Amino acid sequence: MKCEVQLMDSWRIVLSFVSVNQGSERGRRKAPEMTGTRRGTASPQYNIILLTPIIVLLLQLHCVTGGICWSSISNGKCKELMNQGVTRQECCASNAAAATAYSDEDLDSGSLFFWRVLGGGVQCRPCRESCAEVRCEEGKKCVVRRGRPRCVCSPECKSPRGGSGPVCGTDGRSYRSLCRLKKHACKKGSHELTVAYNGYCQSSCERVRCGQGRSCLLDQNLSPHCVRCARKCPQAPHQVASARPVCGADGNTYKSACHLRLAACRAGRAIPVAYKGHCKPNADCTTIRCREGQTCLTEMNSGRPRCVTCTYRCPRKRERIRERKRDRHREKDWARDSPNNSQLCATNNITYPSWCHIVKDACVTGFVLETRHAGPCDYHDASFYGEENNTSTSYGVDLADEIKISGRSTSRKLQMHHHLYT
Repeated sequence: MKCEVQLMDSWRIVLSFVSVNQGSERGRRKAPEMTGTRRGTASPQYNIILLTPIIVLLLQLHCVTGGICWSSISNGKCKELMNQGVTRQECCASNAAAATAYSDEDLDSGSLFFWRVLGGGVQCRPCRESCAEVRCEEGKKCVVRRGRPRCVCSPECKSPRGGSGPVCGTDGRSYRSLCRLKKHACKKGSHELTVAYNGYCQSSCERVRCGQGRSCLLDQNLSPHCVRCARKCPQAPHQVASARPVCGADGNTYKSACHLRLAACRAGRAIPVAYKGHCKPNADCTTIRCREGQTCLTEMNSGRPRCVTCTYRCPRKRERIRERKRDRHREKDWARDSPNNSQLCATNNITYPSWCHIVKDACVTGFVLETRHAGPCDYHDASFYGEENNTSTSYGVDLADEIKISGRSTSRKLQMHHHLYT
């Protein structure tokens, strides 16, 4: 116990003081007689004055008993630590989550590492055994399962417009109803997943009916989205970053990012931002600066530079197959026509399993790749994306014949690009 250690240390200090005081008294016995005191005895006032501060400290000493507060419990064991050196009352009173748990022993860092990493978790007890005083986040409710409370997904499924038909989510998946979408978002822990538009997900804007004040817009993946187009862009000081000019991937300079989005809405197709500032004539990746976290890629046809975020972690084949089986089990055939689940033909005539893989391959080669159309490339292209080593492979396609870019440095990059795809 912490209090026992502190008390023992304090008594050691007192005993040390007494022994030192006795030693000094033995020294005084050899000295001449002290005025006002008997020979061989210490002054009571002297001892009281020196012992008083120590006695006060001992009286103020509190026993501190502490354990560990955990954010979740599984099969009677905990791994996710919240606080150390707290009492059970402090732990359970300050956290109203259903999974909060407590263990009595306050372990050191070495013991914590062993039990959490090698021992499968620390033995702990849940703070609550019923749903009383348990607060669940929005879209969840508390239920008691296997003797302890749990927060499970239970979204409000009433549509504000009274509709109960299929909806297309912002993840590009079709859902049987708004309720199914909300449950899926809750289980995935995704707060960004919402309804893109009513009806099945489409591969073009032709059959998409957006709500009032929204227009259909195709993204770089050629997937439609219902967006709210601003009628005009607000006037903002030039010092504000959002009010500064940007160069669009179409080669045009826009007064601000808002003006670029406005032009995209009018065109019905997204216009990526190539880089910040005015478009520069004869620009390349050596003459522009991308913001932190971005990589400069070269457009194959025009040779213009474009800043792209390359931090994509694409799901592998096993993960996608597992996800499709889960979707078919839960949603039957509702998610089968999702653009995210279909193959994509890129502008290099190579078929990719997803848009994420297109961007990833573009970042590897250093050249911009975009979606040519949904679905696999034509069979005579004889191209596919190698899944094992995450590289693209193409047979019978000579990209050098299709790309006309002048400049010795660019042709060197092109040869490298051709080598990677053949």
